[in-house]
Amino acid sequence: MSESGTPHFKSIKLYNNLKSEVDRLIDALLTPMNREPEEDINFPFDMYIENDEVVIEVEMPGLEKEQVHIEGIDKFLEISGEKDTVKRKYKCCIGLERTNGKFKKLIYIERSVNMQAAAAQLEDGVLTIRLPLVEEKRGKKNINIG
Repeated sequence: MSESGTPHFKSIKLYNNLKSEVDRLIDALLTPMNREPEEDINFPFDMYIENDEVVIEVEMPGLEKEQVHIEGIDKFLEISGEKDTVKRKYKCCIGLERTNGKFKKLIYIERSVNMQAAAAQLEDGVLTIRLPLVEEKRGKKNINIG
């Protein structure tokens, strides 16, 4: 049986699909009514740990790096931009099935990472983001009152 067919990986995929849908619904509720809505463009991603880094690979075919904006806040990564293949390529369009427009994807990172040292590259339609892991400092400490 292949790795992707194991129950563990199926559970992770189902969890990520459900989480993405919940994130989309929450974002839709919080979007101001006067703002232009982002399209429901699905950019699937994989997230894994490699060499003390969280690596996120997002499929973004047809996009150039100038069309993508990445912002990291605490344990969230927001990827936004605009996909405008129609405006760039065609003078007259006969059929259109690919989604175009503004998009936004919010990814929750469960591990502590150093957003200041993050690096990203977009190559062959895949956006790769590398976030160095940091040790989360938790624990008990007595604090004296001065």
